[in-house]
Amino acid sequence: MIFNGIKRRWLRKELQRLQKELERPSIKWPESLVVIFDGQYHNDMSPFYNWANELNIKKDNVTFIAFVSDKKKSTIDEAHLIDRKLIKWSGGITDSETKKLLSKSFDLQINHFNKENDLLEYVSLALPSSLKVAYGGDKESLFDLSIGVEINDYKGLIAELKKYLKILTQ
Repeated sequence: MIFNGIKRRWLRKELQRLQKELERPSIKWPESLVVIFDGQYHNDMSPFYNWANELNIKKDNVTFIAFVSDKKKSTIDEAHLIDRKLIKWSGGITDSETKKLLSKSFDLQINHFNKENDLLEYVSLALPSSLKVAYGGDKESLFDLSIGVEINDYKGLIAELKKYLKILTQ
């Protein structure tokens, strides 16, 4: 459909613009956390809350953003949901709540996805997070720190992340 092509073109241009604008502030021990994940493959928040607990981040300072195929049919309660309808047919964000969320700063962002998804990539780049962490991958523009563990190795990711945070925040 022609509208999907226009949407993809807008996303591609926005990704390129955001990659050029990337600016990294100094790193401190995180007090806020945002986890971006694909809700089609993952809908259990408990590992993410465990990460926050391990990093001594208050539950109130934890935000989840989940990509789903249809927000109305999703069973995920604790996350801000995004779907393909988020992008206007002419390009741009339709949802004011998402616009507000994308302007909010976070100390730590964990990209919990490893499948190619241009909308998740856009959200990942658009969020002004101090430190962006991802699983080992080839899209280096999406993160500052890549941790080479399997996507379902939650304990391995947080253990490695804590090591790096101790070094980076000294």
